[in-house]
Amino acid sequence: MKFLYVGTLVMLLFALFVGAGFAAGGGAGDALWADGAEQIVAPHSELWFRFDYGGNKNDVDVTLDANGAPALRMGIYTPQAVEAYHNGEELKEVGFGGPVQHHDLGWSGQFNFAGPIYVVVYNDGSAPAAVRVTATGENTTTAVITPVPTATPLPNPFKVDTPISSGVAGKIAFLDAQGGNLFTVNGDGTGLQRVSFGMDPQWNHTGGKIALARQGPVAGIFTINPDGSDEQLIYGTNEPRAPDWSPDDGQLVFSRMTGFKGGGEICFGARCFSLPATSQWRLGLLNVWDRTYADIPTTDHAFTPTWNSDGKTIAFNDTAIGIIKTSPDGVSNLDPFIGELRTGAENYDPLKILSPQYSPDGSKIVMMTAQPPVWQVTLANADGSDRHLLTQMNYLDFTHANNVAPVWSPDGKQIMFLSDRNGKWEIFVMNADGSNVEQVLKNMTDEIPLNYTFQGERMLSWTE
Repeated sequence: MKFLYVGTLVMLLFALFVGAGFAAGGGAGDALWADGAEQIVAPHSELWFRFDYGGNKNDVDVTLDANGAPALRMGIYTPQAVEAYHNGEELKEVGFGGPVQHHDLGWSGQFNFAGPIYVVVYNDGSAPAAVRVTATGENTTTAVITPVPTATPLPNPFKVDTPISSGVAGKIAFLDAQGGNLFTVNGDGTGLQRVSFGMDPQWNHTGGKIALARQGPVAGIFTINPDGSDEQLIYGTNEPRAPDWSPDDGQLVFSRMTGFKGGGEICFGARCFSLPATSQWRLGLLNVWDRTYADIPTTDHAFTPTWNSDGKTIAFNDTAIGIIKTSPDGVSNLDPFIGELRTGAENYDPLKILSPQYSPDGSKIVMMTAQPPVWQVTLANADGSDRHLLTQMNYLDFTHANNVAPVWSPDGKQIMFLSDRNGKWEIFVMNADGSNVEQVLKNMTDEIPLNYTFQGERMLSWTE
C-alpha cells in the first residue's frame, strides 16, 4: 500500500508539472485570445495572449485589468518579432502597456499589415494574479470565427445591367481608398499612372495641378503635377480634408480639424462615466502663391467645401445642420439652404447629405443623399430649389445599390460617380439629368479594387 501511495503521489505531481509547463498561454503557439476572459498569471512568469489584426492602419486598443494587482507588465509583439525570437534573437516589443483611465494598463496603436499580434503579461511578483486582457478595434478579431455556409443565391430576374462605355473625354484623378494611392488615367482607360497618395484629390481648372490632403506622415495640403512631379507641401496642418480651387486657381479652401468640444467625466457617487468629445472642423483659405492663410466663418462641423464659379460663394456640408453657404471674404449669415436638420427649425428637412459640388457654371449643385438603406446622387439648383434624385432604387431588385461621391465633367454635361451595383465599387457616368447611365474605366477597376467608407470622401476628380 505504501508503494501505491508514493507512486500515485509521484504521478499526481508529474501531471501538475506537465499541466503547468504546457498550459495554454505559455507561448506564441498556444496564445490565449485577448477576449477579456479572466486568466491566472503565476508568480514570476508570463502569459501570452493574441488577437488577429486586419491591417489598413485601423486603431486598436489593448487593456489589462487586474484589480490593482502589483508587479505586472504588458508587452506588445509583432509576428516578425516572435519569429526572430524563435531564431535566437532578443524578443523586441513594439510597445509596453502604461497607466490608462479605468484600467490597470493600456496600449493603443495601429499597424500597416494584417496578422496575429501578441500581448504578453509578465508577473514579477511573488503571488498569482488574475488578469483580463482585452483587444478592441475595427478589423480586430479575438476569437476563432467559424465560416458560416452561404446559400447559393437565386438568379435575380429584375436585375438591370448597366451598359459599358468605351470611355469619356478628359482625364480622371482617383483614389483606391481614402488616404490610399492616387492615380491618373485617361477617360478611355489608357495611360494609368500612380502619382501620389493622400485624400480628396482635386484638379485645378486648367488641369495643370492636383491639390490633395494628407494626414500623415507629414500632414497638410499638397499640390502636384499630373505626372506626380513637383510635389509641394503648401500648408502644414493637422487633419486636413477636401481642398477645392477658387475659379482663378489662386486660392484653396479646405476643411481642417481645429480641436475638440465637450467631453470630460461625470460621476454619480463612486461610479464615473466618460463623456464623448466631438471634433470641431472649420474652413481655411490659402493663397497658393504667397502661402498666406485666413480662417473663414463656419459652423463647428464644416466638411467638403465647394467653390462657386462666381468666386464669391463657398458651400460646405455640416452633417448636423445641412448644406450652408459662406464666402471667402467672411461675409455670410451661415444659414443652411439645403437639408435643415435641426428639429424645430421652420424649414426642417431631415435629409442627410454628403459631398456637395457646384457645377462648372455655378448654376447647379450635385450631392449624395441618404435614401435608406442606401445613398443616392441628388441634383438641385444652386439656391437649393428643385432638389431631386438622379439615381434611385429599383424596388423589384433583390439588392439595392449605393451611388456615391459624384463629380462634374469639365463641361457640366455629365456626372461621374461610384456605385456598388455590381457587388464592388466601380465608376459610372450619366448625363446631368440622370439619363444614359454607363459604366466607365472597367478595365481599370477590374485591376484596382476601390474602397469607399461613406465619410464624404472625394474619390474622383475630372478635368479636360
